[in-house]
Amino acid sequence: MTIRLTYGTPQRFRHRHRDITIRGQVDGLEPPVRHAGYRLNGGAETSFYVEAIPDQGIDWVAGYKASPAELRCRDLGEFCVEIPIHADDLRHGDNELVLCIEDAAGRASTASLAFAWNPRPLPLPLDLRDLTRFDDIQEIGQVINGAFDLDRGQNVIRSRAPVAPDALLLLGSPHGSQEATYAVRFLDFMGAKWLGLADFFAGLEEGAPPRGIKVGWSSAGMAALSAKGEARSFIAWGDHSARPEEWAIATHPPARVQIERNVLYRVRHQVAFVHGITRVRFRLWPAATPEPSGWLCEEQDARVPAALPRHRAASFGLFQHMGMPIEWSDILVTAHEPDDPPDPAAGRAPFLGRARPGAF
Repeated sequence: MTIRLTYGTPQRFRHRHRDITIRGQVDGLEPPVRHAGYRLNGGAETSFYVEAIPDQGIDWVAGYKASPAELRCRDLGEFCVEIPIHADDLRHGDNELVLCIEDAAGRASTASLAFAWNPRPLPLPLDLRDLTRFDDIQEIGQVINGAFDLDRGQNVIRSRAPVAPDALLLLGSPHGSQEATYAVRFLDFMGAKWLGLADFFAGLEEGAPPRGIKVGWSSAGMAALSAKGEARSFIAWGDHSARPEEWAIATHPPARVQIERNVLYRVRHQVAFVHGITRVRFRLWPAATPEPSGWLCEEQDARVPAALPRHRAASFGLFQHMGMPIEWSDILVTAHEPDDPPDPAAGRAPFLGRARPGAF
């Protein structure tokens, strides 16, 4: 039994999210897991989640595996260590993490990870149009789900196959209203559910009941396409958490869009936080054609009940759910002051709890 870290050691992290997320895989694990814990800089042991349910041919496009990890872990032995950025034992600069896992056969495996931590958020603008100045993906972003690679020769960021149920790479730090422009290319539609595009990510929430890994997705503004030519915007708090506060807003029915493989597209993607209302909108067009004036999708959360949690900041990240790798490039994220603020009387009614229309 061997612990394999997705990005090896050493690693590096910047303040992009409430947690430092370290992904890995235990090869040769015999479930169930007897014990999984980490020690940070010799401190007290903290438990972390290791997937103990095999993926026995689940069709993730049509449904999901019945796992406590929800959409975050696909394979037996996959794990996710989440270290709060305000943990007492976390140091600015060099840190050492020791992992220990014991399986049902009583076999124990340990691994050590050296990582650097910089608690200073990244300012805006965030200019990632030239990726050749970076050596590895962890200089550019923090992987929350799945895995991503930097291709310096092609000047692109590429999701890594097999793409996990949810793949998310955070590029920015939490900020208020923002606009992201970027290019994207879809290499193949096989096995895809959501073909990206990107998310203004607001965090992960504990599930109900807690299960040792945060599963509730909070989005201040996701832009998503399907392989069937559908486009949607999402805003959500704690999606898949089963928490009583959970809510989601989604474009329904979807907008129609024509998407082709190996064509370079441009995207303009905005999130606005104005007078307590969050609004997301985006448009997509072939890079060889002029930018359209209208928005493909636009949603806001004005009709979310006042007692439920709302978003005030978000981190820009690249998102995909299933499928073959896609490529992002020419990324620029800037502060955004909308000249047409959201209308408090407008907006779609949210879905509350786990109630979702069958189309998505």
